[in-house]
Amino acid sequence: MTNEIQVKPQKITSVAQLIHNETFLKKANDVLGSGTQQFMSSVLSLANSNPELQKCDPVKLYNVCLMSAAIKLPFNQNLGQAYIVAFKGEPQLQIGWKGFVQLAQRSGQFKTINCSDVREGEIKRNDRLTGEIEFEWIEDEVERTKAKIVGYVAFFELLNGFRKMLYMTMAELDAHAKRYSQTYKRGYGVWKDNFDAMAQKTVIKLILNKYAPLSVDMQKAIELDQADDEGEYVDNKPSVEIVEAELGDSEESR
Repeated sequence: MTNEIQVKPQKITSVAQLIHNETFLKKANDVLGSGTQQFMSSVLSLANSNPELQKCDPVKLYNVCLMSAAIKLPFNQNLGQAYIVAFKGEPQLQIGWKGFVQLAQRSGQFKTINCSDVREGEIKRNDRLTGEIEFEWIEDEVERTKAKIVGYVAFFELLNGFRKMLYMTMAELDAHAKRYSQTYKRGYGVWKDNFDAMAQKTVIKLILNKYAPLSVDMQKAIELDQADDEGEYVDNKPSVEIVEAELGDSEESR
């Protein structure tokens, strides 16, 4: 018989408690190295600025934030590269279109990549054989904003000369949103609140996923971004496994 007292592992109940926990600090340091302290501060700031995220399990929130940090996309919403949102009490990572562009540029294989809305009257010619569209852009920005948006286009050119364009009409994007977003069909959610950003993200992600050489970080970003607002995979099924942060005896993320 021994008089030694067995101490049970401390249960993590808040982000403020988590960021000072040695286990979580070590796991973040294994992934991020010298950026660990800044990462922990960012997780705390994110939680403090969003009442809905404060209600989420802090360990799950940590894991989702670490996923974003692992592919070097800041989850500062002002930058528009990655977003951490709460849906039905669970934290989710959503990659913004600027995040996909950032990852493409970082790969060193792209000469240029961009996306844009397309206004009424700007499509001059559509070559059905090559799939390329010739545009005649309205140069006066004031006049351009008065014209109706008829679709969105994404374009990239690689350093080896390969070029690809993807254009989707508003009807096609609307159908895409209704197919993959239950909340949009019900009249609310991110597609309803910010159709422009989601449309740009859709054309960028689809053109990269279908036609571009994908770096490891880009593959991970596409996989992590696949889950829709109902937790189902959208656009394409995962082709690589995404391993979440292992946190010993602590609860893992979704």
